[in-house]
Amino acid sequence: MIRLLPLIALIAAAPALAVPTPVTVRVISQGAKFIGTGMGGVLVELSDAATGASLAKGRIEGGTGDTAKIMNGSSRGTAIADDKSAKFDAMIDLDQPREVRISVLGPLQPAGVAVPHVSTRWLIPGQPVVGDGWVVELPGLALTARRDGEQVVADVSMLCGCPIAPGTLWDEKRFEVKAWVGGNAVRMTWAGQTGRFAAAVPAGATWVTAVDTLSGATSAAKISAAAAP
Repeated sequence: MIRLLPLIALIAAAPALAVPTPVTVRVISQGAKFIGTGMGGVLVELSDAATGASLAKGRIEGGTGDTAKIMNGSSRGTAIADDKSAKFDAMIDLDQPREVRISVLGPLQPAGVAVPHVSTRWLIPGQPVVGDGWVVELPGLALTARRDGEQVVADVSMLCGCPIAPGTLWDEKRFEVKAWVGGNAVRMTWAGQTGRFAAAVPAGATWVTAVDTLSGATSAAKISAAAAP
C-alpha cells in the first residue's frame, strides 16, 4: 500500500483530459427568423468569460429557416431549426465546467445595421449544445435612410431580411416609420416597394426611427445626404 501512494498522488496531480464538446450557435431576429447569408452573415466569437481567451470564432451562414416552425408559436422545447438554418459550429475542448462568453455582431449587410450582443452561459465537458443550439436573439430592425430631394426615404426589413410588404407576415401596416426634425416627427408611409417608406420632410431632419408594433423591435438611423447629381 505504501508503494502505491506515490502513484496515487501522481494520478491525482495529473491534469484532466480535455473533452471535445460540440457547440452550435444560431442568431434569430426579434419577431422574425434566423439571420444568415442573405444579410451578410453574423460574426461570432466564443471566449472564456474569466480570462477572455478566445475559444472559437467565425461567421454564421445559411438560410433563414422554416417559416412555419419559427413563426407559428411552437411550444417551449420544440426545435425550430432545420438543417438549412443559419449556424456556426464549433468544437471546444473542455477539461472542466467553463463559463463561456458569446459575442455576436450582425447582420453585416447592409452597411451600418449590425447589432452587437454579448452574453454568457456554462458549458459542461462532453455535454453538446446542438440541435437549435445556443440561440441568441438580436433586437431591432435593419434600417437605412437617405435624403432624396424633398423626401426622406427609408428602407426597413427584419434583421433576417424578411420582407415588409402588404400580405406578408410582416405587413407594412404594423410598422411606424418616422423622420425627426428636432423634436417633431413626420410620419412616413409605405412607398409601394418592399420595405420602403417615404415622406416629404423639411430640411434639418437628422434621424429616422422604425417600430414594429407587434414584436416591439425598434431601430434608428441617421439620414444620409442626397447623392450628388
